[in-house]
Amino acid sequence: MCNFKQWSHNKHGYIIQCDDCKSFQLCFGTTMLTLREEEYVQFSEWVVYKRESLVPLHDKNLKSISLPTVCPQVQVIVTEKELNNLYELVQEADNEMKVNQLLSLFHG
Repeated sequence: MCNFKQWSHNKHGYIIQCDDCKSFQLCFGTTMLTLREEEYVQFSEWVVYKRESLVPLHDKNLKSISLPTVCPQVQVIVTEKELNNLYELVQEADNEMKVNQLLSLFHG
């Protein structure tokens, strides 16, 4: 049974990680991804890349931004606003993980 640690949470979703198997669960909107650690890192890097290279669209409500998943047949499709919300969720999780890593240096 997994013992989850919450890395980020807001009204759009959450990111948690199992302390035992190290798998991640990323829930955003109506999508939930269960990812191994390296898969989560890759997905979050895609979110950051898409957000930082985004060319603003005329229609910000158009679901036109695709994020690949570990399954080649499945992609997460989001609007510009949703991408920003997902980016915030991923950034908060990344910050929390970095803080946890630093604290473990002093308590390890």
